[in-house]
Amino acid sequence: MTSSYPQTSPRRYARITGVLYLVIFFLGPFAFFMGRSGVVVPGDPAGTIGNLVSSQPLFRLGMVAETAIVLIEIVVSALLYVLLRPVSRPLALASSFARFAQSILQAVTLFTAVPALLLLSGQSYLSAFDPGQQNALVLLFMDINAFVIMIWGLLFGFHLLLLGYLVCMSGFWPKILGILLLIAAIGYLAQSYGHIVVPQYDDMLARIVVILSIPGELAFTLWLLIKGLNEKQWEERSGDSLR
Repeated sequence: MTSSYPQTSPRRYARITGVLYLVIFFLGPFAFFMGRSGVVVPGDPAGTIGNLVSSQPLFRLGMVAETAIVLIEIVVSALLYVLLRPVSRPLALASSFARFAQSILQAVTLFTAVPALLLLSGQSYLSAFDPGQQNALVLLFMDINAFVIMIWGLLFGFHLLLLGYLVCMSGFWPKILGILLLIAAIGYLAQSYGHIVVPQYDDMLARIVVILSIPGELAFTLWLLIKGLNEKQWEERSGDSLR
């Protein structure tokens, strides 16, 4: 029986994905740099705790932005699967699962940030810890938070690796977009593994991931927004995948 519901075109799905990507681009810096990373002073525990105490409203707004990103990422994972399944269902599914898992770990980072705020809340039950212990625990949770971010960055890098390959093979997006996404994947993977193996180079790796990731992710976002995709090629690939 034919469905009576109107069918959404793949180009519209692509443009919706582009809009959601753009929202992530705007929320991301606020969530991770202004809200989270902005309070951390490397090598200065007192400075970090002072920033966290004085910047709690900004820190909390950053957490709100991060929760919005988590919800958007779940939708983007589903939309990308729909768009990429004509190329390869198994790889499209793996790519979407990797992005979905990354969004779950992003939510986990909130669980590591909240205890840091609670330890500075002045609640009566915290009198069981002396000030030095409380400060040490705050820094511990912030360090755990930073490590979890690197792990979800690893999953995101793997997602970009699969996404870049699928875009290259799609025929309905330019290969150059796929190549740029593969380069972005290298940046995320290098940063995450580098944090584990050579943490002393974190600052350099952070610069590398920005340089390598922004061109590919921004180009893909703009293409989704402006062009969407080649609908005729998508439909041909979709028909071939059903044979």
